[in-house]
Amino acid sequence: MARILSIEDDPDLQQLIALSLQNEGYEVHYAFTGKEGYEKTLLLNPDIILLDLMLPVMSGVEVLKALLANKTAKDIPVVVLTAYPTDANFVESSIRAMGAVEYLRKPVQIQALVRLIRRILSSRRTRTEPNLRLERGAVRIDPKYRSVWVGDKMTAILPGKRFELLFALLQRDAEVSWQKLAETIWGKEGAKNDVEKAVQRLREDLGPEGGRVKTTEKGYKLAG
Repeated sequence: MARILSIEDDPDLQQLIALSLQNEGYEVHYAFTGKEGYEKTLLLNPDIILLDLMLPVMSGVEVLKALLANKTAKDIPVVVLTAYPTDANFVESSIRAMGAVEYLRKPVQIQALVRLIRRILSSRRTRTEPNLRLERGAVRIDPKYRSVWVGDKMTAILPGKRFELLFALLQRDAEVSWQKLAETIWGKEGAKNDVEKAVQRLREDLGPEGGRVKTTEKGYKLAG
């Protein structure tokens, strides 16, 4: 059972996150200040940290810096939950520079959070499960940084859903139906149009030879 530490000073949001993640089978722990969250991180060694930026006693930024400086905690994935009303690209680049692996804007959509947690845990398992495929032919991925390489050239750092799409295609030699991809990546609300748009962008991410993602009778297939 994955252990998740939620560092958030809003008790209502804490309760919503806890109930939702517990229903998914996760072990959830709480902290209401940055200092408490940092101390519990060292005590619990969670699999994932959910971190608000606007925290009392010790801010989320200070927590990130402290985690990054700690040898036992620096590799724990941190998902920042932020309500900062600023440019999304600037927020993402700033947060990643501080050591977070992902961020979600508030108000948090619980299903998006659940999917993100699943993806992070799946990416971490690739380090210990040799049967999970990380390359095919010239195409190679690095789950930690969500980067994709074609040959010896890095062609893109993929957004979450496009990385999930490429990861799913890498795991199958045969075609993958669009229905399976939609459900796996977008959940029950996923639609064919979501998959088509993501495939189109993924082809661009793979560079001039974007035809590596082949359209099949029922879905798609990755040709390395």
